[in-house]
Amino acid sequence: MKKSLQRQLSIGLGIAIICTGLLAGLAAFFLSLNEAQEYQDASLQQIAALVPPQVWQNAYRYDQRHVDIDPDARIVVEPLCLSNCGKLDTPLQLPPQLSQGFHTVAVKDQDWRVFVRRLGPDKALAVAQSTDLRSDAAFASARWTLLPLLILIPLLVIFARIIVRRSLRPIHALAEAVDQQNADRPTPLSVEQVPEEIVPFIQSLNCLLERIRQLLAKERRFIADAAHELRTPLTALSLQVQNLQRADSLEESRKRLLPLQDGLERTRHLLDQLLGFARQQSVVSTIEPVDLTAVARQVVEDLYPLAELKKIDFGMDAEQALRVQGSFAAFYSLLRNAVDNALRYSPDHSEVTVRVRSEGNDVLLEVLDSGPGIPPEASERVFDPFYRLPGSAGDGSGLGLSIVRSIAEQMGGEIILQARTDHAGLHFIYRQKAG
Repeated sequence: MKKSLQRQLSIGLGIAIICTGLLAGLAAFFLSLNEAQEYQDASLQQIAALVPPQVWQNAYRYDQRHVDIDPDARIVVEPLCLSNCGKLDTPLQLPPQLSQGFHTVAVKDQDWRVFVRRLGPDKALAVAQSTDLRSDAAFASARWTLLPLLILIPLLVIFARIIVRRSLRPIHALAEAVDQQNADRPTPLSVEQVPEEIVPFIQSLNCLLERIRQLLAKERRFIADAAHELRTPLTALSLQVQNLQRADSLEESRKRLLPLQDGLERTRHLLDQLLGFARQQSVVSTIEPVDLTAVARQVVEDLYPLAELKKIDFGMDAEQALRVQGSFAAFYSLLRNAVDNALRYSPDHSEVTVRVRSEGNDVLLEVLDSGPGIPPEASERVFDPFYRLPGSAGDGSGLGLSIVRSIAEQMGGEIILQARTDHAGLHFIYRQKAG
C-alpha cells in the first residue's frame, strides 16, 4: 500500500502540535491555579497585617456587629482568645489554640482557609476564606489561560500542513522533470532549488541516469558495429554464391564451394559471439562456489580439436580444486573466449597453455599463447566490441575480449593483459578472490 509522505508529515506534525499544546495547556492551567491560590493566601496574610493590634484588644468586648465580614470576597476576620475574654459570638467560632500561620479548618461541614497572626500567647487574629470560593475563583482565573492555546493549536496545525505542502513542492517539480526526460538520451537533473536533504538522492539518481546514458550509447554503438560487421561477410557470401552459379563444371563448383563453406563458418562464429555478448550483457548469473580447475579442464577438452587442427601444443597446468564465487557457465564463457583467441592468433606448431593457480588470497586463471601479443597502447582498446589490431591475422570478430571483460565485471574479478617474458606471445590473467 502506497503511503503519502505529505500526509504522514501532516498527521505527525498535527499530533505533535496537539499533544504539545495539551501538555503546555495543562502545565499553564495548574501553574496559574497554583499562582491564584498563592495570591489568595497572600491576600489573607496582608489583611491580617493591616488590622492594627489595638483593634484586637477592643474586639474582645465587641459583639458580632463589630466583626468585619466582606460579603463579596467572603473574608471573615475574627479574634482568637484563650483566656479572660469570655465567650465571643464570632461567625466561625475558630479554635483559639491555632498556631501562627496558615490552616485549613472545617467549620459546620465547610472547609475554610485560615491565616492566624499572633501577638503573644493570648492575643491572636484570624482571617478566613471559604475553600469553595477560593477554588471557584482560582479555576475561573486559570481557565482563561487555556483560551489562547485553544485558538493557537488549530492555527498551528493548519500552518504545519501548508509548510509541509510547500516544502514538498520541489519533489513534484522533480517528478515532472523526470517525466519530461528523453528516454533515449537522459540528462542529469538540476540540484538548484532543491532542499539540501534531497540533494544526495538527486546526485545518486543523476549517477544512475549517466550509467543508463552510457549503456544506451554502448548499445547503439554495438548495434551499429554489429550491422557493419555482418554486412561484410554477408556481402562476401553473396559474391561467392554468384561465383558458384557461374561455375562451368562440377569440379569448378566444388572448388568455389570451399570458400563459401569457410565464409559460412566465420559468419556462424560471429553470430555465436554476438549472441553470447548480448546474453552476457543482460543475464545475471547465479552466484555459487565454482572450481576453476574443472572449468579449465572442460575448456581444454572442448577446444582441443581446434588446437590439433593447427598442430599447437595445447596443455593445462592446474592445482586441485581452486574455488571462487561465481557461475560455472560465466567462467566457462570467459575462459573459452580467451583460449579461442589464443588458438586463433597463435601460429601453427606453436604452444598455448592454460594455467590455474593460487597467489595469496587470489585465484589466477591464465592463458599463455605464442601469438603476436598486444601493444601497450592498445591494451584498453582491445576490450571494445569489434576492435581488432591493425594488420592482425586470423578470422576473429573482435568480440572475444569484450565478452571476457563483461563477465569479469559481473563476477568481481580483474583482467590483466601483459607480454610473455620467456618468448613472444600474450599472457592473459584473470584474478579473483578465493571463495
